[in-house]
Amino acid sequence: MALVTLMRARIWLSVIALLLLGGRGGVGQEQNWCIVCHSEVKVEYQESIHAAFAVTCVSCHGGDPLTLDVEKAHAVEAFFRGTPQRLEIPDLCASCHSDPLKMKPYGLRTDQLAEYQTSQHGKLLAQGDVRVAVCTDCHTAHRILPAWEPRSSTHPENISKTCARCHVQRDHGVHGAALAQGNTKAPTCATCHGAHGAAPPGVEDVSRVCGTCHIAERTYFEASSHKKAMDEQRLSECVSCHGSHAIEPAGRDLFDKVCVRCHGPGSHAQLVGQKIKTLLAAADESLREATQILQQAQRKALDISVYQPRLIEARSYFLQTLPAQHSLDLSYIEEMTRRARSIADEVRSGLYALQGGVAIRLLGLTFVWIFLLLLVGVIYLTLRERQGERL
Repeated sequence: MALVTLMRARIWLSVIALLLLGGRGGVGQEQNWCIVCHSEVKVEYQESIHAAFAVTCVSCHGGDPLTLDVEKAHAVEAFFRGTPQRLEIPDLCASCHSDPLKMKPYGLRTDQLAEYQTSQHGKLLAQGDVRVAVCTDCHTAHRILPAWEPRSSTHPENISKTCARCHVQRDHGVHGAALAQGNTKAPTCATCHGAHGAAPPGVEDVSRVCGTCHIAERTYFEASSHKKAMDEQRLSECVSCHGSHAIEPAGRDLFDKVCVRCHGPGSHAQLVGQKIKTLLAAADESLREATQILQQAQRKALDISVYQPRLIEARSYFLQTLPAQHSLDLSYIEEMTRRARSIADEVRSGLYALQGGVAIRLLGLTFVWIFLLLLVGVIYLTLRERQGERL
């Protein structure tokens, strides 16, 4: 009896404090007395998207939110279910999120439970394995934020940390570096493995997954001799050369590191790879030099309007060549890199001539000014001399 009296005293003290402080949530405090006792989740809940749209505690936990009597609030008659069991969570969340009428105002999908059931997580949960991820593991239980919110556990920059709560933290290589630089369009774990329907892609699916972003690379690869050979040996197409998680940025070093895994030194295939590497390096170097000279001319306030579009054209040829590497079509790569290099060299020569012409004009102008200064000096001395003769 004394314990109940003490508990009720604490509840009323909390109520008085809330009224004095004017605490605010997604709904009025008088309609949701749950957070008086469960103050440990009050802040988390009030920051959530649920609170913003008046999804209250009883929506998930049941009970009566209009009473401060613990027994009445937790009564079976009030449909109080308490903390849901892990096996129950997906169906509980789906009771709203699979309802088209409830989700339509917010433009949210209603097939996420069905997707979850096809995932590795969902399949294992259906077998009774409660260690696998359920909704609250990824979205949290009370502080549920929309994915676009930077603090959200499902924001692109936080996805890898969220997955790492259960899975070993992977080095995401160039993709992870792009995310770290603020590029939220870069792939995350969910981009490749799926979000609610998460499952590891099979060997035959990897290229399709990568190809959703790298469309041109996949198209060229499909037409290459690599395609048939890798299919016959059941090799994972993209992963075999680029890796799965620690993906290195595309660069000429890959020719030295990757090709030799399958092709011996001096083999025809290895020589083709080195030839492609050389062609790309030469075109890239020409573009870099032309760009540097263009920037120099721009700093000198020279008219570079003729050369800018030409350099853009050269760069476009080079960029078309990069995915074309996957075709192994040496003649096409030679043609495209030749165009890029030829235009870049033309731009470089033109800018050298432009700067040289300006230098010559400046030199000529310098001589003119020197001549004029000498002439003024001579005239000045002559006039002084004549004034001296008159005196």
